[in-house]
Amino acid sequence: MSYLQPNLNPDILRNMNIPLHREQLNFMIELAQSRPEFLNPFFRFLAYFDSPYFFFVLIPIIWLGYSYKWGLRIFYWFTLSNFFNSYLKYLVGWPRPSTDLPAIGMQHPLSNGFPSGGAQTCMFLGVIFIYYWRTPASWVVGSIYILLISFSRLYLGVHYPIDVLGGWVFGLALAGLMIKAKPHIEKYLMEKGLNFSLFLGFAIPILIMAISQSTQLNYVMGAAIGVNIGAHFSLKHHLFLPKPKNLIEATLRSLFGIATIFALVLFLGKEGTFAQSFYVGLFMSVAISPIWRELKRVM
Repeated sequence: MSYLQPNLNPDILRNMNIPLHREQLNFMIELAQSRPEFLNPFFRFLAYFDSPYFFFVLIPIIWLGYSYKWGLRIFYWFTLSNFFNSYLKYLVGWPRPSTDLPAIGMQHPLSNGFPSGGAQTCMFLGVIFIYYWRTPASWVVGSIYILLISFSRLYLGVHYPIDVLGGWVFGLALAGLMIKAKPHIEKYLMEKGLNFSLFLGFAIPILIMAISQSTQLNYVMGAAIGVNIGAHFSLKHHLFLPKPKNLIEATLRSLFGIATIFALVLFLGKEGTFAQSFYVGLFMSVAISPIWRELKRVM
């Protein structure tokens, strides 16, 4: 990569609002120059942890393989995280290294860089996993997950170090907010009843879409509205599955959920649309549990 010159033309550094912009870009150039070819497929694979495909895997695993209550919790807090990340990217407006110097990027996302959504998500999920499970294994798995996904954003050339640092700060803050506020929010919603939760599940996403111009955010809000409708119906009619009895049942449920969701995504087509995410969210929250229960009865 001799065409990546560390002594940069000042014209490239057009957004000097980024702290240590020149130094960070030089670091990214040096990192790009030292990338070993054999590691590239691995880090490209890690990029899926910052994509909707990861979301379509994670939520069915938690929802069916562990607990529908935790599935709902992680879904809604994940949605909140996505909203704040999109808003902050719009508000700050800092470019990515792959925007400043395209040769750096192994991928070229169109959104702004700060804060890193991948770093924010992995910090949020990693901290939640470590805090609630509190085992030596959770510390190892959670820490490796946070570090690998965060470093992949640098390796792929899609984020500056300050983007990753910002993602960590906001991800940690969101995890702390969930830990502190979750009991109070859930108690309040239980006291208000299902109809109030249904109203909020419509009002908040619609308000967000009204003030947002982000197509990606509208995609997430479509899933939120679909899950809201489905969860209301399922809770009212007691359709959700109980926790699995053992690891085998949890694994089979998870695999069934993932396969079913991806089959639906492929059937619907038109990737990234509000309608697609709405139907996937609705199906996940109202249909998967009864279908699995019926399959078990037949088998």
